[in-house]
Amino acid sequence: MEDVKAPVRQTRRARARATQNRIIDHAYRLFSASGYPSTTMETIAAEAGVATQTVYYFFRTKALLLQQVVEVAAAGEAHPLPVMERPWMRQILTENNARRALALIVEHGVDIYIRVAPLRPALEFAAASDPDVNAYWRAVAERRKGGMRTFVERLAELRALQPELTVQRATDVMFVINSHEVFLGLTRDSRWSVTDFKRWLYDTLTQQLLDPKLHGSPAAATAGLSFHQIG
Repeated sequence: MEDVKAPVRQTRRARARATQNRIIDHAYRLFSASGYPSTTMETIAAEAGVATQTVYYFFRTKALLLQQVVEVAAAGEAHPLPVMERPWMRQILTENNARRALALIVEHGVDIYIRVAPLRPALEFAAASDPDVNAYWRAVAERRKGGMRTFVERLAELRALQPELTVQRATDVMFVINSHEVFLGLTRDSRWSVTDFKRWLYDTLTQQLLDPKLHGSPAAATAGLSFHQIG
């Protein structure tokens, strides 16, 4: 006997997801434009065209909503996979050309910074005033560093690290240079273009991490990427 309830459940689930996505989209815009204090659950609900109780039902608190907005913005899609499970990261961790792997890290990592950058003022205010947001942002940093360590371990497997570098030291260097703070300092505060920043970051990480005796051209490794430079 056909289960007529299954399509109904799927339709309800799809409507609920669409509502959540709409709330997140409008919350991203409001947090970015108005900051954390001025963006209330009521204003988000009004912009999304839902009842305030609906926003609370899905996200419980403004702090949790902000965290979800950051997660979706960082991934560039709703209901994202963990970073280490995303296709581009799997590609990086199976790439046998160390220079190409580093170029891909720069390409995709900086794109995350671009999407999250408009939320930074709201995040910084919330982290300073709400212990839960502060703990969340610290956890994000720890996850980011853990992901970088996994990447550096891959470079070590490929015998691509500078001989004097340990995995820990290389991870520390990468974590500081390849960061939201450096990205904002050079693109927002110093008005570098994103393309210039990506080229600088790739060149700097190549110089700091990779064995100069590696075969292959650093420029050739960026072919097909947004910051590839001919010549």
